[in-house]
Amino acid sequence: MNVTQVVRVSIAGTRREYTYGWVFNPLEGGQPLKVGDRVELPPNMVQSEGSSGEVVAVGSDYDGPMKNIVRVINGPKAQSPEDDLWGGWGTGEYV
Repeated sequence: MNVTQVVRVSIAGTRREYTYGWVFNPLEGGQPLKVGDRVELPPNMVQSEGSSGEVVAVGSDYDGPMKNIVRVINGPKAQSPEDDLWGGWGTGEYV
């Protein structure tokens, strides 16, 4: 019994939210997503290898077509350039 949960995701720490579906089977141990979960997103026109984001809300008023989340990324949030485009700006030996 597959269930599709609709969530909003922030990609690369942006303020704009995108709506995705999360398909899981609770009878096989599948769990719904919650705010703060890191997820792998499918490829799109801009990022042909996909990307990752963070669930920022459960539910959405968006009613158009949507892609499904690939998987939940387990473990602590890894700091990467994707997480903060300007990370480290104004620091270092050349400031």
